[in-house]
Amino acid sequence: MEIQNRNRRDPSVPPKRTRRRRKQGRQLLLAYAIRGLLLLGVALCVALAVWGIHILTASSSSTEGSGADTMDIGGAETQTGGEPALVEQSVQPRGLTVVLDPGHGGGQPGCVIGELEEKDIAMSITKQLKEELEQLGFDVVLTRSTDADVGLSERARIANEAEGDCFVSIHCNSYEDDSISGLECYYFRSEEGEKLAELISQATAAGDIDTREIKEGNFQVLREADMPSVLIEVGYMTNPQELANLASQPYQENLAHAIANGIVEMMEGQPT
Repeated sequence: MEIQNRNRRDPSVPPKRTRRRRKQGRQLLLAYAIRGLLLLGVALCVALAVWGIHILTASSSSTEGSGADTMDIGGAETQTGGEPALVEQSVQPRGLTVVLDPGHGGGQPGCVIGELEEKDIAMSITKQLKEELEQLGFDVVLTRSTDADVGLSERARIANEAEGDCFVSIHCNSYEDDSISGLECYYFRSEEGEKLAELISQATAAGDIDTREIKEGNFQVLREADMPSVLIEVGYMTNPQELANLASQPYQENLAHAIANGIVEMMEGQPT
């Protein structure tokens, strides 16, 4: 009985052949799974490559067909469609020098109303006038470019050494009567200076700037400058409305543009 029981097969354990077949089946399934994953990876790589080529092609076509064709004109690339290209415009030099003199400076502020000082207004207008004239092809020399106190004789010397073709000194006016207003242009014993003052005054009046008649004034910078020279009192700081104008950037730009017109007409008879 004991021998028979020892040789009897346990029905819950499958035979060796069955176990071997099951193992082979599992290995086959694993091989198929690995093969499927490899094929899927290859397909994914191919899809990504095709998608990248499509994106590059679409980008190139968009650039070429956007209507922003370019053409070379005189060595400068410009566009015939789409957003306009910026083309640098060279300034034609006139071979003429204008000396600009911002009044006061440093410890000499000039007229002071509240926080507004004449020296600062004069400098702001002068810098805008300088930019305007340079864009028109003039060489521009400043008697001062910082908040410095420059003597009157020194200002005239700078103008003479620069061999300027004209000299323009910028100031602001003041008066005890706050109703007085208007730009005033002064010259001194010079027909050319008088003509420059007249042309500048005509240009400022045409620019809707309150302008008074030109006057002769015995100012040191006008006496000592060896060229057509004027001193411009651009307005009365003691007049509240005119002070507000003088502190306004658009008004200063308009003023600088008008003065530049007068200078151009004096120098070349060509108002801008």
